[in-house]
Amino acid sequence: MKLLLTDSTHPLGVALEHELEREPFGLLAPALNDVDWCDRDAVDAYIGQGKPNLVINTLGWADAPSAAECKLLPLAADALAQVCQARNIPLIQLSSYRVFGDDNKSKHAERDEPVPNSVVGQAFYDAEHAVTERLPRAIVLRTSWVIGSVGDNPATRLLIALQQDECWRLNSRLRGAPTALSDVARVIVGLIKQIGCGTECWGVYHYCSGDTCTEVEFAEQLAQVLEQQDYQGPTPKFEVVDEVRADEPVSAVLGVQRIRNDFGVQARTWRTTLVYIVKQWLQANPS
Repeated sequence: MKLLLTDSTHPLGVALEHELEREPFGLLAPALNDVDWCDRDAVDAYIGQGKPNLVINTLGWADAPSAAECKLLPLAADALAQVCQARNIPLIQLSSYRVFGDDNKSKHAERDEPVPNSVVGQAFYDAEHAVTERLPRAIVLRTSWVIGSVGDNPATRLLIALQQDECWRLNSRLRGAPTALSDVARVIVGLIKQIGCGTECWGVYHYCSGDTCTEVEFAEQLAQVLEQQDYQGPTPKFEVVDEVRADEPVSAVLGVQRIRNDFGVQARTWRTTLVYIVKQWLQANPS
């Protein structure tokens, strides 16, 4: 089985490539400049030459995408969906809880109608729509807060702020289910294996860790782990606000029953993973 990983350079792509190295798959992982992913003909030429059996699209995906990534997300998804439709190739499209907006739900299910309240959420939703409208054999996988020791994510933002002796500005209203990059990669590889074995389960799926928390609770856990690691830097200083963000869903918690029922995926806790994330970050940032 040959796979195409569209972006193996950002943190999730790196985690996925690392996880896939343990498996008996052929892997196409082109450099970003090798293909114009927004050009359907260029994408068709590359896929026609490489002949993958499955495409994993991580282009533009990030915990908090930049303006350039927001532009890339729907354009690349649309070009890939057209080519995969023409060549009958299944596609896994990465997405985010950010497609949801200002509703008051504490947990979002796949059947809930997305109403984005930000440019980022709209970009993710447009990418989803481009895929689901064209491809019957596609999986859209939405994630909650994704954390790791590298890249821009809720954990590294706090650690960098601490390194610079800045306050941790936290919102007591925001709630999520932190999920390690390695855990997301594990789940995607599990889906790939079952697709390779003939599983015909398609559509929108959610995955996040089994533990929910507020931003404040996450920061408190991070501070506790730092103390356990004998961290000698500045002491964390909390600045807590109690307000509704105009550009951020109040809840990033996702229901995971469908992916558990269809694929047998079990949610894992983020708390033990946070220890490894902090260790890796401290080793990479000894100052």
